[in-house]
Amino acid sequence: MEIRNRNVTAVGLLVLVGGALFVWGLTFLLGNPMLVRGMTVNVALENGAGLKRSDRVNLNGVQVGTVRDVVLRGPRQVMVRLRLENDLRLPEDTRVSVRGDVFGAHTVELIPGSGYTVLEESDTLRGAPTPELPDLVLGLSDQARSVLAAADSLLSPRAVADVHATASVLPAGAQELRGAFAELRQAAAALRRSAEAFEGAETGPAIAQAITEIEGSARAFGGAAVVMERSLGSMASVLEKIDRGDGTLGKLVNDTTLYGELQAAAREVRALASDIRERPSRYVSIKVF
Repeated sequence: MEIRNRNVTAVGLLVLVGGALFVWGLTFLLGNPMLVRGMTVNVALENGAGLKRSDRVNLNGVQVGTVRDVVLRGPRQVMVRLRLENDLRLPEDTRVSVRGDVFGAHTVELIPGSGYTVLEESDTLRGAPTPELPDLVLGLSDQARSVLAAADSLLSPRAVADVHATASVLPAGAQELRGAFAELRQAAAALRRSAEAFEGAETGPAIAQAITEIEGSARAFGGAAVVMERSLGSMASVLEKIDRGDGTLGKLVNDTTLYGELQAAAREVRALASDIRERPSRYVSIKVF
């Protein structure tokens, strides 16, 4: 009887352990692992984008959790519950984006923000707009349409006719270019022969004298240029001093007050001369004894 009771107890314990393992495995496969540290956060989305339970939650390409539940809240809002398996210190302004591939698999991407407040249990995150695959295909079709339009313009009858016209002109242009190169080669050969003849000729006394005179003239021009350069430098220095107002001439050129005083003095001299001519007795007294 005791052996029978022990067998029943062992079978009961085995059933309990098996049931616990079954429940744990089921919750693990459904994305709700038991006895694992972490936290649950909510995500508000305008479009669920085909999310389902157990989809991956990634951060910088590394899985950090799973989708726990997807619930429709009204016609324009979807609430998604995420189970983050690790104790992540994410900013409160972290955003969420849902990405899908061509095979229908979807992934929740966490985009950390720059806030200082840390995300806590049951907080609600804001979902970023999720581009749908048909929208991407539509954008690609628009680009393909523009490429086809450009190719059509390149292959239009007018463009083909222009290409044919250009191709028909190319042989004549190549022939003219070939003739120009031939003339250039002939000119180069003639120039080479002239140079060789000039080098082989004997230099006469007249040519030597002419070269000597040219060298003397060049030296004279060089000396004159040096003297002229010095003179121009001195003149530039004088003009610079005048422009700065140095000296009497500089003050006369730049100071309008001095010019006005000179004009006033000239007027007074003219008035004095006129008064002397009209009344000389005022200035010169002659007495006869």
